[in-house]
Amino acid sequence: MKNKRMERKKIMEELTRNDILDSAVTILLDSGIKNFTVDAVASGAGIAKGTVYLYFKSKNKLLDAVLDRAYLPLQQDLHEIILTKEDPLKKLENCITVCLQHTEDNKFLLKQLRTVLFATMDIRISDKNSWYWILADMLGKVLEESAASGMIRPVNFVKVSALFIDSINSLMAHRILSDVKETIDQDVDEMMDLYLNGLKTN
Repeated sequence: MKNKRMERKKIMEELTRNDILDSAVTILLDSGIKNFTVDAVASGAGIAKGTVYLYFKSKNKLLDAVLDRAYLPLQQDLHEIILTKEDPLKKLENCITVCLQHTEDNKFLLKQLRTVLFATMDIRISDKNSWYWILADMLGKVLEESAASGMIRPVNFVKVSALFIDSINSLMAHRILSDVKETIDQDVDEMMDLYLNGLKTN
């Protein structure tokens, strides 16, 4: 009986947390970061303001959680790509494509969260459990698979995957912060060519 009560409590807490995050996303999409308040989030979730603070210690912590949630579908998409039987380099190309497409699909939300993203990137890089390292680990596996297939030379897969993630993040930031004329395919082709062939002419 006690276990069932604890399980129900855990489910209710998760539902409340999701309601808070849903409300936060709605406010960001409807009103932008300048009009984002904990009061508005609480009202949208149908709970007291104090309840929000039980789940998130500050407004910044809440925005940080919204950002992590925004990247969760991308993690799932990348995981699915890595599990496919595709050619390893095609997987790499597909990984860049879904990252950039995710940015385009969530451009307004990510633009509202850009201050949080840039301000907390150092924290995410130092946290080995953050989405940054989850993505880097996924790409590292693809690079390792590419090397095992003889498609690329052996490298320090952790470092190169981090460089790859940073390059993708730069392209994503470019799309968030400016009007990009290049298509996603053009950006993907250029990045793949740069990493595979470098800058030197033959």
